Amino acid sequence: MRYPEDQLRANHRPAHLIPPGVDPRNVVIVQAPPRSYAGPILLTIAITLGASVVLIVLAVAFQIASAAAAAAVPTIGGASITIKLARKQHNNR
Repeated sequence: MRYPEDQLRANHRPAHLIPPGVDPRNVVIVQAPPRSYAGPILLTIAITLGASVVLIVLAVAFQIASAAAAAAVPTIGGASITIKLARKQHNNR
């Protein structure tokens, strides 16, 4: 019973919470509701799922960037051959 009206209607007053010498008919005990863990649990699940989605998106983006870089390497292959030839000529001296 969370509300004072409910306690008065049900005539429910916990005896251990009433100070000695006080008339129980004039006392209303207000108790806090029990803690709900639904919010923190849902927040944890949402953060975990969000982090997983971010990691998957980053992995896909990295894969696409790697594929694009691998496709671009043959177009600059001539420059790498020129550098290798320049090294060979420099090493022969």
